[in-house]
Amino acid sequence: MKIGILCEHSDPQRGGAESYLAALAERIRVHGHEVIVCARTGPAARPLARDPGGAARMEAYAAEFLPWLRDKGADVVLTTAPVPGCDFFQPHNGMLAPSIAAHYESLPWAARQVRSWNPQRRAHFERLREFEARAVADATVLAVSPRVVDDVCAEYPDAQVIMRRPGVDLARFTPGKDPLGPLLFAGGNYRLKGLSTLLRVMRREPAWSLSVAGGKGRRGREHVTFLGHVDDMPAFYRAGSILVHPTFYDSAAGVVLEALACGLSVVSSVRDGNSDLAVEAGGIAVQDPGDVDELWHAIRSVRPDPERARDVAELFPADTMLDAVVRELTCA
Repeated sequence: MKIGILCEHSDPQRGGAESYLAALAERIRVHGHEVIVCARTGPAARPLARDPGGAARMEAYAAEFLPWLRDKGADVVLTTAPVPGCDFFQPHNGMLAPSIAAHYESLPWAARQVRSWNPQRRAHFERLREFEARAVADATVLAVSPRVVDDVCAEYPDAQVIMRRPGVDLARFTPGKDPLGPLLFAGGNYRLKGLSTLLRVMRREPAWSLSVAGGKGRRGREHVTFLGHVDDMPAFYRAGSILVHPTFYDSAAGVVLEALACGLSVVSSVRDGNSDLAVEAGGIAVQDPGDVDELWHAIRSVRPDPERARDVAELFPADTMLDAVVRELTCA
C-alpha cells in the first residue's frame, strides 16, 4: 500500500511534528508499505508553481501537492496542514480557534489589542478556519490528545475523530540518578509556553535555579541559565528536578512525556493536551498559565516521584503508538 504524507516542513530537526512524521514514515516502511512525502520545505520539498503565501497556501497544496501524491499512487493521504480533500488530518498544532486565542492571550495587553484588531490578520485566520472546516469534513481527524478531541468536537460536532497519542522513545529517554537538580523549562516559543510567568516566579525564589532549553536564548541572571538549542535532551532532563511547562496552548507537549520518561515530575497547565498525564504522574496542572501565585504554589507543592513518572510514560512507547496510526492509515 502507498501512503502519502502532506506537510509544510519535512526536516525532522525542525520540531516535534516534523520528527514525529519522520518516525511515522519509518514505521510505515517497517510494516511493508511505501511512503511518499510532499512538503514545502526540507528533504521532501516540492516547489509550488504558484506560492501565494499565508492562508492561501492551503489552496495551493490542495491544487498541486495533493494531485501529485495521488498521481504517484498514494492510496490514502495524511495531512498535518488544513488541506481539503485528504483522507486523514492530524493537526499537530491543534484546532485554530483555541490556538489563536492562546497566542493573543499570551501577548502583552497593548500588542494583543493591535494584533487582534488587525484586519489583515483577522482575514488570514478566517480563511485558515475555512480550510480547516473543509479539511475536517473530508477526513478522519487523528487527534493527538484528549484536548484536541474536545476542541474538534466543540468546533465540528459532525467530525469523525479518533485519538492517537504520540509516544516517547523509552530507550532514549531514561531516568537519571539525582532528582535534585534545577527546575527545567523546554520550548522554543518562550511567550506561548509561559516562560515569562515562570521568570516572575523565579524572582520570588532566589534560592531556586532554572535551566532553559530551546529558543534563541538570552542573557540569564544569577539563578537562570539559558542554554539555547540542546542536542542531548535526555541528559538535560536527567540533570533537573521538575519540568515547569505553564503553556498557554499545546495540543500535546512532547516535552511532558519526555520529562516523565526521564523520571521528572511536571508542573504543566490545563491548556496542554498532555496535562492529564502530568497529573496522573503526580504533577500539577495550573488553571491560569499567567497567574504567578498559582504557578509558585504549584512548584512548591509538587513532590518528585521518579518511579511514578516513568510508569506513566511507559504506557506510551513510541513504536506502539505509531503502529496504531499505521493501522488506521492502512485499514482505511
